[in-house]
Amino acid sequence: MNALEQIAWAKEFEEVRTPPEMAGFGRRWIPPSKYATGHEDCFQIELSLLLTTKHFRMREECLENHRGTDRLVFLYHLDGRRTISPSRGEALKLQKPTFVAYFHPKGVDAISQWAESQSETALALGFDPQEPPRVVAEFSDQLAVLQDLLHHPAGRFTWIELPLCSEMEKIARSVIFRSIGRRFVHHYVSAKAHELLCITLDNIISLGCLKSDAVLSMGEKLEHIKNILDGGLHNKLSICKIAEEFNIPSRSFNKAFADRYGINAHDYRTMVRLSKAVDLLVKTEMPLKMIAYEIGYDHASNFCLAFKKHYGYTPKEIRSGGPRQHAAE
Repeated sequence: MNALEQIAWAKEFEEVRTPPEMAGFGRRWIPPSKYATGHEDCFQIELSLLLTTKHFRMREECLENHRGTDRLVFLYHLDGRRTISPSRGEALKLQKPTFVAYFHPKGVDAISQWAESQSETALALGFDPQEPPRVVAEFSDQLAVLQDLLHHPAGRFTWIELPLCSEMEKIARSVIFRSIGRRFVHHYVSAKAHELLCITLDNIISLGCLKSDAVLSMGEKLEHIKNILDGGLHNKLSICKIAEEFNIPSRSFNKAFADRYGINAHDYRTMVRLSKAVDLLVKTEMPLKMIAYEIGYDHASNFCLAFKKHYGYTPKEIRSGGPRQHAAE
């Protein structure tokens, strides 16, 4: 069996006719209509590499058993909730936007459970660790945080949770909610799969470098942290926790960051997030709730309060053509 056939064998949901734009390189499954709406699509990108998208909304509690196929999976969980309970190994609870890497060995079943009224939007990249995509093979010696999964323990479902950066989420959503002509779907999905894989590996390698922070100077540590704040709008770690990752006491860190950049780290993070919000308010028609989520706020009300405090104007005033030049400053 090829990789796509293995996934079809492993799944329990009903396979339905493949949409024309997926013909020849993809397959589709749906949950029982009594329990849920939505579908799951799987695309073959390379010989071993598969990309899967999942977009469900549950009417009632729903279960699906998935048989193991010895695959390493990068899971980008964007919305909703799901619990994965393996027959051997620790259960995985997906309750917020997160990135998880896991290995699902043969002989191990994993039951996915969605509660009534729950939903899920997710994308996954999966491959055989023995035949990894070329880019994974090329940088395998630098993927320190994945070594336990790449050299997997026999017979157990194993997983690690890592940061989901905004760029990963953006690419994943562009695949799930794609607006591309049918004739280009294959090329588009394949290109996005490779882009997402590269972004993911770059973040994993960077994370591995951070674990070796003993060799970094204070200036280099501060630059790494600034880069985290610049790129990780969805990063929920507190400033103190990020500093601890670099073995910097919070009191020393606050002074060092302010001395180097002329602004404390908390205010800098707020400035980066709200600057992005201004850009979205002016250039898109995205609802405030979506913008709040996009820049790392869980609630639109908290976003609006922070925005008004920072700029002196509400997001609606900026969007309606108000004093944008002041916000831009």
